[in-house]
Amino acid sequence: MAKFTSTPNRCVIVDGEELWISRSVTVLAIVVVVCDGNAYVPLNKRGPDLPSEVGKWCLAGGYLDYDETIGGAMLREVWEELGLDLKEIQANHRLVGSLDQPSLVFSEPRHSQNVTMHYPVMVFLSQGADLPPLNPQVSKGEVTDVGWFELEKALEMELAFNHQEILRRCLSNEFAKIWPASCLT
Repeated sequence: MAKFTSTPNRCVIVDGEELWISRSVTVLAIVVVVCDGNAYVPLNKRGPDLPSEVGKWCLAGGYLDYDETIGGAMLREVWEELGLDLKEIQANHRLVGSLDQPSLVFSEPRHSQNVTMHYPVMVFLSQGADLPPLNPQVSKGEVTDVGWFELEKALEMELAFNHQEILRRCLSNEFAKIWPASCLT
């Protein structure tokens, strides 16, 4: 079972203003799993305790904790929001992508974040293996539901934070040589 020792970000109120003690960086895991020739995406539904995009499905991701690496944050977020241990999956199946370094550093001015590290990872499960079970490790206030979605269906959904377009970009760029482009049309 995955274990993490990072210090969670925390909120303080100063003169009535909400300030976060954190490194204002987020990580986003763009995970695609190929099982028996079909591609699936694990998504989680944002819970009522989150500040935005509540009730929408999304890719796993979140803020970098104060004392962790960006790769460690990505692994932790996938574990917390989906219950997937990517290191264990990598040990038993073929994984394409890096668990340590992002493929893209993305910045968009918003009031909740300013820099996101994208981690596209494609896993090819061993022949006969089933999709791993999804079991979030956080409260229902953060993640209300999880599920495996066929890649084509995920691309048609209106995901939180425009994640369907981020997924599409990864398929056109990082995964272009290892997965057919026909799913993009």
